[in-house]
Amino acid sequence: MKLKNLAIAALAAVMLFAGCASKPPAVDEPIIDEPVAQQVQISQAELSDLHARVVAARKDAFDLGAKDFFPEDYAAADARYTAGKAALDADGREVAKAELEAALPLFQALAERSAGLAAQKGKENTAAARDRAIDSDAQLRSADAFSAAETLNEQADAALAAGKNREAAELYRKAIFAYDAAEKRSRALVVKENIDWYDYGQYDAGNYTLAGEKIALADGLIAGDPEGANDANAEALLRYNLVLKKGWELNAGSKRRLAEGYKKDSEAIKAQVAVRSEFAQANAVWNEALQAYAAENYEEASDLFSEAEELFKAVYEVAASKRANAEAAIKAAAERAERSGAIAIEGDLIIGSDTGPGAGNQ
Repeated sequence: MKLKNLAIAALAAVMLFAGCASKPPAVDEPIIDEPVAQQVQISQAELSDLHARVVAARKDAFDLGAKDFFPEDYAAADARYTAGKAALDADGREVAKAELEAALPLFQALAERSAGLAAQKGKENTAAARDRAIDSDAQLRSADAFSAAETLNEQADAALAAGKNREAAELYRKAIFAYDAAEKRSRALVVKENIDWYDYGQYDAGNYTLAGEKIALADGLIAGDPEGANDANAEALLRYNLVLKKGWELNAGSKRRLAEGYKKDSEAIKAQVAVRSEFAQANAVWNEALQAYAAENYEEASDLFSEAEELFKAVYEVAASKRANAEAAIKAAAERAERSGAIAIEGDLIIGSDTGPGAGNQ
């Protein structure tokens, strides 16, 4: 029995030794730096989404005029955004997240504070745009565009009265574009009338045609895209002005040649001497016309060249008359002198026949 117990004890000892021999040695757990652990947990996708929301809030605040209404607060929010963006670019995720999360509510609050002021300012600017449109006779010349602007203005007023500041600000913005589109359309049509009156369209047919196409495009955009309509009418006005300018340039060039012809004719007969003050007056207008032409004020230059033409023409006629009178006087004097000479010769002959040699010997 004792032997049996010793065997069991020996077996247990062997098993215990075997278990101890197979157990791996203890290894210390790695120490993870806490900031690094937190940075790993902030994903790039999370930061990209956060950054996009901050950018949108920043744009919203800017569009509502926060930078002008609250410059110091906007600068503070922008400083947090700038720091966050710099950290994001450097992959400093913890700092980027902290700064962007701080910037987001600042921009959101600025947008809310600015909305009411933006709506009120929009109302004032819309009133000014409406006055400009009326001054351009848009109610008659561009009735559809003016009506679209009026509708947007009324909708904006209703939104403002209901406390919907953001909606009101946006509607006022659209109304301003619509009124401006109506104004530019009306002004473009006035220029077109001048072009057609003088038949200048032939001198720049490309721009003349394109201007008409832009007005037609604007008419189709005004209800749904007043900003696009305003851009199209602005280009139409530009194109028509280019056509008119080309017409006036050619007209001024023609008037210049006519005036210059009379100027040269006047100088050829010494009008600057014969009618000095009148020539000086004509020449002053001529020089003024040249300055206007050089400055590309072709309409003004055309009028001045026409005036110079008339003045030089009058100078030429007066100088020519004086020259003719002077020439006639010289001719008459010469004729008188010639007659006097002939009489003198005849007298000498008569006297000579009475007093000649031998006359006293008879």
